[in-house]
Amino acid sequence: MQAWSTRGLPASRKLAYWNALSSESIAAMEVTPRDARAFEGEMLREAVGPLTVIDVRSAAVRLAHTRAHVRRLDLPSYILLAPLQGRMQLSVDDGETVDVETGELCLLDHARTYQVEHGDGMRTLCVDIPRATLDSLLPAPHRAVGVRLSPRRGAVRLLTGLLRELGSELHPGALASFTPSFAQGLLGFIAEAYAAEPDCLPETAQVARVAALRARIDAQLTVPDLAPQHIAHDAGISERRLRALLAAEGEGFAAYLLRRRLERCADWLRDPQWRAVNITQIAFRAGFNNATHFGHAFRRCYGMTPRDWRRMAPGSR
Repeated sequence: MQAWSTRGLPASRKLAYWNALSSESIAAMEVTPRDARAFEGEMLREAVGPLTVIDVRSAAVRLAHTRAHVRRLDLPSYILLAPLQGRMQLSVDDGETVDVETGELCLLDHARTYQVEHGDGMRTLCVDIPRATLDSLLPAPHRAVGVRLSPRRGAVRLLTGLLRELGSELHPGALASFTPSFAQGLLGFIAEAYAAEPDCLPETAQVARVAALRARIDAQLTVPDLAPQHIAHDAGISERRLRALLAAEGEGFAAYLLRRRLERCADWLRDPQWRAVNITQIAFRAGFNNATHFGHAFRRCYGMTPRDWRRMAPGSR
C-alpha cells in the first residue's frame, strides 16, 4: 500500500507536491485549489491485478487534463470515478457538465481532455483500468466516457457497494492482498453495470450482454451445483438464449465455468495466504465437488498437477 499526504509540508510546497503526485499516480494534469493556503490532500494507491485502485481525499480543487497532457501519455488508460463522499462536476472534451454525487459512477478516458471540479471534504475512489482491458470488456467504451451511472440500477448499486467495501480496506499501513481473481470479478461487475446502460452500448449489445452473463457466472463460481438455468433466471432470459449467447462468443457455459474455476484454483494455489489450505479444500471452495475430476481438468489445462503448480509458487518449498 502506497500512501502520500500534504500534511506536515510547508504551505509553499503543498501545491507543487500535489500536482506532481497526481500527475505521476493518476495522469498528467493541472490541479488548481480553491484556497491554496488551506489546501490539504491525501492519496492511497494499491495494485489489484491489472487494475490500480486510488483513494483520493482532497480539499476543493479544479483539475484540468488538457491536450498537452494527453500528448505526454504513451498509452492512456481509463479511470472509473466513484465518489465516496461529496459531489463533483466534470466535463469531457469541453462538453456538457455532468454532476456526479456519492453513490454514482463516471468513466473518464485519459486519451481525451476533461475537467473535474469539487468542493472541500471530497473523497473519491478511482479505479485505473488499462486501455486494452476495458476495450476487451466493453463493446463501445468511448460511448461510456462521461456518462453518469445512477445507483437506481441494481448493477450499479452492486458495483458501488463493492467499491465502498474496497475503500474501507484502504488505509495507511494496511496489508491489502487482492488477487487477480478479485480484479477479474471487479471487472465483471463493471461490465454488468455498463451493459445495463443503453447509452453506453453500440447498436448490437451482444458482446456486452455476454460480458454481463459471464460476470454473473463469476459471482457464483463457488456454488457447486451452479447450472445454466440459474444464471438464465437471474438474467431474465431463457436457458436456450443463454446458451446461444455464450456459444456465439466461442465458449459455452460448461467450458467457461470450468476455465474460471480452474483459474481461481490456480491463483489460490500460488497465494501464500492459502498455503495452509490443502488442495482438495481449495478445489471444493472453488465450486468443484469431485477431487479426481478437478485434478484431471487442472492437468489438462496447465500441463501439470495442482501439487506441482503449487510447488512452483515463489517462496514455496
